[in-house]
Amino acid sequence: MRSHAPVWVLAPLAVLALAASSATNISFTSSQMTSGAKQFAQSCAQCHGDHLEGGVGPALTGPTFKTLSKKVGASVGDIFVYMTTNMPLNDPASLSHDQYVHIMSYILSKNGYKPGKMPLTFRTAESSKAPIIKAR
Repeated sequence: MRSHAPVWVLAPLAVLALAASSATNISFTSSQMTSGAKQFAQSCAQCHGDHLEGGVGPALTGPTFKTLSKKVGASVGDIFVYMTTNMPLNDPASLSHDQYVHIMSYILSKNGYKPGKMPLTFRTAESSKAPIIKAR
């Protein structure tokens, strides 16, 4: 006779699986993306280019960014934590949490992610293990 594991043993495994899944999923709204585009133009474009193509600062989209991101395994969380503690270069960590979240939403939109119904939060962006470039 085969016994089944009690529910109380399986429930924590389901919670862990859900947490792992949500750590690799990322969502932001179209209004966050639109606000992020404006904030990027004000705070980031002078170094990273009007279209994230790079300049004084590195590109944040395109083939070079894609290659480097894959090589180092950059996640949304990795980029977000770096951004929130080191950018803008002339005044690090000076933007609000919402401004950083909106800028990240814009960067994600330029790297293959589509807006959804759930807003991106500071905590979600900070802990996300999703790749910075969406696999196609």
